[in-house]
Amino acid sequence: MQTIKREVTALLAVAAAAYGMAAAGAATAGAKASDARPQYIGYRSFRQQFERTKDFADMGIPLRIFFAANTINAYGMPYCDYPLIWKGIKQYDWAALDAQVEDFLKASPNAEFICMIDLNTPYWAIRRFSIDSFTEISHAASNPGWIKATKEWMLDFIAYAEKKWGAHIRAYVLSGGCTSEWYEWDKGRTGNVKNAAWARWCKERNLHYGPTVPNLATLRTAAFENLVYDPAKERQKIDYWRFHNSVIADAILSFASAARKAIPARKNIGVFYGYYYTSAKGQVSFGHLDYERVYASPDIDFFIAPANYSGRRMGGGTGSQLVHSTARHYGKRLMHEIDVGPHTQKFWQPGTWKTFEEDVAGNTREAAFATANGCSYYWFDMWGGKNGFYDDPALRARIAKLAEITRRYGNAFPHPADEVLLVADPESLYHVNEKDPKERAFGEYFRNALSKTGFPFDVCTLSDLKTRDISKTRVVVYPAAINVTPEKKELIEKKILGGGRTVVWCYAPGISDGQSLDVRRVKDYAGVPYATPGVSTTKMDGGWTSVYARDYKLYTPAKLREIIAASGAHVWASKPCVVFANERFVAVHTKDGGEIKVSLPRRYARITDLLADKVVAENADSFTCTFSSPDTRLFDLSEND
Repeated sequence: MQTIKREVTALLAVAAAAYGMAAAGAATAGAKASDARPQYIGYRSFRQQFERTKDFADMGIPLRIFFAANTINAYGMPYCDYPLIWKGIKQYDWAALDAQVEDFLKASPNAEFICMIDLNTPYWAIRRFSIDSFTEISHAASNPGWIKATKEWMLDFIAYAEKKWGAHIRAYVLSGGCTSEWYEWDKGRTGNVKNAAWARWCKERNLHYGPTVPNLATLRTAAFENLVYDPAKERQKIDYWRFHNSVIADAILSFASAARKAIPARKNIGVFYGYYYTSAKGQVSFGHLDYERVYASPDIDFFIAPANYSGRRMGGGTGSQLVHSTARHYGKRLMHEIDVGPHTQKFWQPGTWKTFEEDVAGNTREAAFATANGCSYYWFDMWGGKNGFYDDPALRARIAKLAEITRRYGNAFPHPADEVLLVADPESLYHVNEKDPKERAFGEYFRNALSKTGFPFDVCTLSDLKTRDISKTRVVVYPAAINVTPEKKELIEKKILGGGRTVVWCYAPGISDGQSLDVRRVKDYAGVPYATPGVSTTKMDGGWTSVYARDYKLYTPAKLREIIAASGAHVWASKPCVVFANERFVAVHTKDGGEIKVSLPRRYARITDLLADKVVAENADSFTCTFSSPDTRLFDLSEND
């Protein structure tokens, strides 16, 4: 700990200068002309946190994310320390916004801002529309009156903010729904307004279900093992989940389209959306599964999400709740929210990190994930005050160093190591009863398990493979292949099944073809009949290997490491750990420490420990380091002397 604390004086002294030089040189540090979305590194808090705002600016991080909020959070606490701005239809207290910005500029005169616009219903609007968009966003999104009034507020806010504070604002974030992250917490509950929207949605698609609407009890049962809906008998449930997700996506797209017309083209628009690797038993009702349509919008530039909640402890691989390579596939950048409090924090996720050393290793791991994947990121000092996340100056020193390292890699989208590819399939999830415990196989479980194998991996959506080159991919992990329509089957056979690859399946791949259920189809993909005990490996016609287990829990990190190694994929680490990598950068995170040999896919002129500013190998394709317990180390891979 004392060693880390000794970094403080030197690092803080050079941080601001380093920021200026790195920002000026970002465009020349490997960036491509086509990378239009800038990379942001910032600081955020619900509270004012003037002292920390100044500290982060002095550290070379002058970007402050603030929330012009009118609502309270899930704990019943105000999201904002300033008065309500939106007080009624066409009634605004702009002085509340002015005071917030002025106060931040007093603390940090050169501050730049990302402004979050609160699209949720203030207390008066809950009564006016009989809807609380915070707790029932799919219902609000189904209400044309709410959409109209909220869009009017948003446009008036943008007009005022741009006129008064536009010189300081770099981007806007459109925030609505539960925790302002556009997710739904009603679990699929119906209501009069939502039912009317469902009827309109069905009519537009020539679907005839009569006056009935699936209720919660109905949605929580499924024909096959209570997990998979039968499309021949339960299509209404499948379509209802499509509607439930699409109505939220429609609202986001509508707000973004209007905002884009009002905001200068040079400024970016972001949203919290696209959470696929989210909490168990909520992956479908969460309302984020229509993310591909939203990612395709020309009006949105970046997508924000916190780290996967179940992968945050030491030794875990964190990662985003988003399918981050799909965002990149659409030319959009991910903004990674780093929101884990220090070991001294008692309110938000207490005990996630248990010591100061874990605080340092954990924050370093989060920034390393973002750096390896070309993401923006910010440190979220959630509650601030006496419970601030970044009160320790030694921790701030590490953060300053991490920001400096990230900027060295410029604004380009990197090419992450992709010999191992985890494939998401949001369309298949509409066919799943999320309340059955087996549903966990289709979400965050495999992300967490793969993170601990010692192999870097990338994450994409099945439809990305229509244009994505996976010729170098040795292992495809595709756990959610529940509904394989003829179109999807053609894509899978063309792009995945072949090339000497190993394909890892779970539960019942191909059980549905979109029209009916038939467990006999499982063998076509698994190589063995459905529910064959254990983990089966089968050499398949066409030159590929199928690995199958009905029970996802059989795919432990150790088992997955064994499968990946047997595929012929490059072995990066000599023992299980977390590895993030691209063509210029590799990071290793470990809970247990010890000696780890890192092998690289090719020889490099120089390999540098970025935190220690020390060359660890020259003209080498491997290096060995002794890691502390816990530890996260970052290495630069230089091809030139």
